[in-house]
Amino acid sequence: MRVHRIAAVARFEFLSVVKRWSYLLATFGLPLFLAAVSGTVLGVQTYFLSQRAAESSQFGLVDEAKVIDRSSFVEQNGELRWKANEKADEVLLYDNRDAARKDLDSGALRALYIIEHDYLATGKVRAIESEKTPLLSMRGTSIEPVLRKLLRKSLIEGRLEGDLHQRVLSPAYFVRSRLGPGGEEVVDLDETLDLLVRTTIPLFLGVLLLTALLSASGYLVQTVSTDKESKIVEVLLSSVTPEEILAGKLFGLGTAGLIQFAVWSTMVVFVAITASAALAAFVSIPWGALAVAPILFVLGYLFLGSLMLATAALGANSAESQKLTLGWAMLAILPLMVLVILLEDPHGILGQAMTWIPFTSPLTVIIRLSVDASGIAWWEVLGSMLVLLISTWLSIRVGARLFRVGFLLTGTMPSLAELWRQAR
Repeated sequence: MRVHRIAAVARFEFLSVVKRWSYLLATFGLPLFLAAVSGTVLGVQTYFLSQRAAESSQFGLVDEAKVIDRSSFVEQNGELRWKANEKADEVLLYDNRDAARKDLDSGALRALYIIEHDYLATGKVRAIESEKTPLLSMRGTSIEPVLRKLLRKSLIEGRLEGDLHQRVLSPAYFVRSRLGPGGEEVVDLDETLDLLVRTTIPLFLGVLLLTALLSASGYLVQTVSTDKESKIVEVLLSSVTPEEILAGKLFGLGTAGLIQFAVWSTMVVFVAITASAALAAFVSIPWGALAVAPILFVLGYLFLGSLMLATAALGANSAESQKLTLGWAMLAILPLMVLVILLEDPHGILGQAMTWIPFTSPLTVIIRLSVDASGIAWWEVLGSMLVLLISTWLSIRVGARLFRVGFLLTGTMPSLAELWRQAR
């Protein structure tokens, strides 16, 4: 393949796309529009949730087992009330179940908790929610830990004193840490937040990769369909080889698509980096995964993009070409479909096998580096990149033949026998 001819095709395809006003509007206007819409929606939701959080909620409690320490409750207007937490949630202590059910039916109570007669033997507490309880509200579940603490306090009142009394109420305060890459101990690690970061990053990067592929493939399919209708490629084939046309379109249109994608993701990446810097003291950031992600993105796009170009040329029209290319993008997100397995055992047989499959290697390597960077060897990372490079070269060689067949047989779909013959 002649580099100067590939560059000429790439330059032509790149300039023909980036000069369109629709491209400029989508590249620079869409992020601003999405930011404005997202900010407005987030602001409205935040205001709504803050208003709901400020509202007082009442929960009923019936103590049929007679274990609750009533000294925690204050009598107001003939009712025993207990402020459960700082959100002004209140617990009303009832003498019998019937009165509590009446208030629950009327909507005065969010939920009713009944400590039944056999509580000491079974530990069961019946929880009945009002039908007027909001579907997504978490206030009901937030009150239950407080009630557990009230029960523990009531059960040990007068039986234990001093530090032992406090330890029964609060048995343990876990100070978490994790060993860093150099063997140092990172203290004050928030395990929940750390797990969230380690699972969110590969998922987020997977969505970014899929978005980049779908965005760039749109330009690939569009230009192929246009060229088939205008017969331009039939003229080019007289002076440029199919491999050179395919490679030029791949690099030119890919550059335009990746530039657009880079602009879209700039805001998100900036926010992510800012959040990572703020959370660095509390979680373990997988910097290795973030460092190799751009390289794997480009290699993954070159491989899948070459397949998309060759496949798009086989379609009779733009809609058919789009359907044919969608399968390649779906293969790229196979690691997300088995994300639970990869998170639980990132270096198992499945993770190691998917590292060497070009369709799945970009996301698989990122996931393995995010979960446990020490479990994947450096040669596996470099090997996966080498596999992607070799696969890209092969897909361009084979795809160029299919690319030529698809253009020369305009208006018809080549048979499988013809595709196999040309691929060989």
